[in-house]
Amino acid sequence: MSTTEPRSGLPVQLLRAVVAEAGPESPPTRAAVEHVRAMPEGVEHDDLVLALLGGALREGAPDWLLQTAIDQDLKRTAEPHWGAPMELASAALSNPSCTDTQRTKTLRRCSVPQLGSLGRAGCGKPLADGIAAELRQRGPHSQPMTPELLQEPAAAQMILRKPDVHDVIFAMALDLLPTFPRPTHLGEGEDSTAWWNAFKAAKNAWERMWEQVVSTHTARHRQLVAWSEESDANHIIRRHLLGTIPWDVEPSLLEEIAKDDLARFRDSSLLTRMCRMFRDSASEQRVRSHFADDLGALAPDRLQHFEDYLSDVANLRKYGEHATTSWMENAAEGSWRYILNPTDAKHRYGDPHTWSSPDELLRDLGRRFAEAGVEALKLWEPQNDTAYRTQPDLRWVHATLVHLAIVSDEVEDQVRTVLKDFRPDPYTRAHDYTAQNKERLLSETRASIVRIIGDPSAAARKSALGDPNRVTVRDLAGATGEVLEDYLTRHAGNDDLVEKALIAFASGSYRPNLTFADVLARHSAPQAALMDITTGLRRRLGGSPGYREAWAREVLALPDTNPELIRALPAWTALTVGGSSRYGTTHQAVTTVVMNALGDSDKAWTRFASSPASYSGPTAWLRLGDVLDASIHGTPWPTPPSTR
Repeated sequence: MSTTEPRSGLPVQLLRAVVAEAGPESPPTRAAVEHVRAMPEGVEHDDLVLALLGGALREGAPDWLLQTAIDQDLKRTAEPHWGAPMELASAALSNPSCTDTQRTKTLRRCSVPQLGSLGRAGCGKPLADGIAAELRQRGPHSQPMTPELLQEPAAAQMILRKPDVHDVIFAMALDLLPTFPRPTHLGEGEDSTAWWNAFKAAKNAWERMWEQVVSTHTARHRQLVAWSEESDANHIIRRHLLGTIPWDVEPSLLEEIAKDDLARFRDSSLLTRMCRMFRDSASEQRVRSHFADDLGALAPDRLQHFEDYLSDVANLRKYGEHATTSWMENAAEGSWRYILNPTDAKHRYGDPHTWSSPDELLRDLGRRFAEAGVEALKLWEPQNDTAYRTQPDLRWVHATLVHLAIVSDEVEDQVRTVLKDFRPDPYTRAHDYTAQNKERLLSETRASIVRIIGDPSAAARKSALGDPNRVTVRDLAGATGEVLEDYLTRHAGNDDLVEKALIAFASGSYRPNLTFADVLARHSAPQAALMDITTGLRRRLGGSPGYREAWAREVLALPDTNPELIRALPAWTALTVGGSSRYGTTHQAVTTVVMNALGDSDKAWTRFASSPASYSGPTAWLRLGDVLDASIHGTPWPTPPSTR
């Protein structure tokens, strides 16, 4: 209870509770109305007014009470935050006793943010109609988009920046949004570069505006698509739904848009075949005759696009020769990126988005894209006017391989042909960081493609490890346990591969579901393999002390490790890695080997204590058995094993 509230009579809390259920002429309602008249302004006053308008007086209220509610909200601030509910004014303006004149006068006093707050989805239709009419009165409307309108938005733009807008107001605001900024005619003496840059800036602003609309009104995507069917906005709305926020699009709509987008790929395929026929010296009449059925099936707007190529407007045919590849490149990098790689869709702080579409649909869309990719591979040709490619030029090839149900020999051959045309830029080091990063991404993508076509039956092609005869220990070290197990199973009987996998345990990540012993059991001669690797560890493994320690731990963790294998371990490593703990004492099996070798000979122990075996450097690779033999027999210390 506030200090200004009377501490006698009926408590406001009681009045609010009673008027929610009481009739308009009941004693408690009359008491509440009189109480409002006498109360000072404040939260308690406003709460009681709201309780009356939402309860006992919801079917009719005195004019003074309506005006009180309106004035209270409007005078708080001329520019309230978008979150300000304006509940009092909304209740008053939605009340049946509120006249059209009173409603119109009030709405004229409101700022655009206030109109937006009043026009929430729950407001009454008379109020929504009034806000829509007031919005139409405020201009300018439907002017061509400019970059400035992103920073200082028009009224319709501001209204649509909140999601919970009444249907009537939403429809009106859509009709009043800025329009596509069609380029003006280049004036005499006007700088063509500046003219073009100005148009691009305005076009980018228009696309950004629509991105804001579709991202805000996620429940109205189908309505937006239907509304824009005959307008310039349809293409950009569909593009944003497919490529900017596909996780928020309902499954059936996402599938429809993706299907329509793939129809554009078929157009590109037709363009490529037509333009190459022109390139091969065919006449326009012959091309038209050859593709008459395809052209006859096109809608008028799409046919006009083809007419520009048939007539070679602005020398378009040379671009049409590679239209198929261009479509795939742009789709893989842009509009299809998240559908093809759903885990890449993340919030700005790294958490993944939750998709409206099920995984089954995303996999199916990926497969459809890959089928288009197969067609694009068949039509692929090197672009002789471009010496070097950038990373997006290979992304579509990678996506095709990842999402195909089966990678056929024909597809493999086509991919190898594409890869031959891609080579690193020898001048990358002279470029800036962006150029170097693109070149790095190109190399990574190319390497991933090579691994896939070398191992096309991998369960997860994104993690394909390539040809088992060419796979490296480093490749195996980076694989998860599931991927490595799948790879070894599909290439069973390859002892060389098993040995690489064993060595990978010393330089790879932790794999809780696949153990060193599991992999060793796949070898036809496990003990001989362990001895060969351990004896030649510097040549086979190399690397840091951590690698040697990891190998020693895996070997010592095996049951019944024989003494000869322990003697083949690097001396310093074997003596220091301990048992189950890195910081424990020497492993019991190693201790036993040392004790049995040196026995009670003081001379042998003294010499052993001065051995050159070390933590790092070449002498870190000295074998325990060689050091023990030199200590016992007093012979010169052994030389470190060769790296070859």
